[in-house]
Amino acid sequence: MAEGLTVQTVRGPVAASELGRVLPHEHVACDLFRVTRQMGLAALNDPDEAVRDLTVFKELGGGSVVEATSGGLGRKPGVLRSVSERADVHIVMGCGWYREPYYEEDMNKVSTAELTERLLIDIFEGEDGVRPGVIGEIGADREWVSGVEERVLRAAARAQRETGLGLILHAVKSEVGAWQLDVLEDEGCDLSRVAVGHCDTYPDVDYHERLARRGAMVMYDGNGPGDRLLQEQRVANAAELIRRGWAKSLLLSHDVCVLGMRERRGGPGYSYVLRQVGPDLIAAGVSEDVVETIFRENPLQLLVGRRPGDN
Repeated sequence: MAEGLTVQTVRGPVAASELGRVLPHEHVACDLFRVTRQMGLAALNDPDEAVRDLTVFKELGGGSVVEATSGGLGRKPGVLRSVSERADVHIVMGCGWYREPYYEEDMNKVSTAELTERLLIDIFEGEDGVRPGVIGEIGADREWVSGVEERVLRAAARAQRETGLGLILHAVKSEVGAWQLDVLEDEGCDLSRVAVGHCDTYPDVDYHERLARRGAMVMYDGNGPGDRLLQEQRVANAAELIRRGWAKSLLLSHDVCVLGMRERRGGPGYSYVLRQVGPDLIAAGVSEDVVETIFRENPLQLLVGRRPGDN
């Protein structure tokens, strides 16, 4: 049963039953600006602001955050542990490599076997005494998987098979998530432990249902107040996916990844999903029990492969 399993957090192993409501795709400290150099994409580099937003999340009944900052995004294990302690919110740290423009070395010169070994060392030994509890996010930069991104995907799949950790994908504005699943499936990866991130950037519920039919989790992680019409569509699509019978495949989060997404700067912070999306889904006809299942139980499928009550 899920109650007997643990999840590796930045403060050590925690019983899965104690995670509470989980945001399955966020960033607490990361640096997109390092590559993009675009206005408005300033790095998340202020631990005090992270603590502030996580404290609001906890006050609303939140318990845990999956921090999907992987290699190339400026992962800071020590900062994550400090923020987790100060906010008293569990943080599950990611690992691996983000997407091709962010790779910090020429991965064409590194074999899949070596990438796998590096990933396993990180998972088992950690950094600064902090160990990852999930693999990812592992990405495709465009609407296809490049050769070097495929190599990284294969390494992630092999590490997933050996460690049993969940795996988060970065797949935006296209059906590239299906391509990524093909690669993972070819490596024997358990697709029920894979979350296809950013599905809501490609708002085609038929595509999302095809991912769910393959066993993968469907992640709507762009929730926030920035674009009202887009957010209304996101909620409507989530309600439709649930109506089609895929409530247990849906994950909801914010993907806070730049400074402007902090709550006091007008962004969602880590509270918008609990404060607004849950009630919006209920108003759309989704039962409160189903919404609570999405918040509490669905992330456990990703993190430990079980839900409360599973044999």
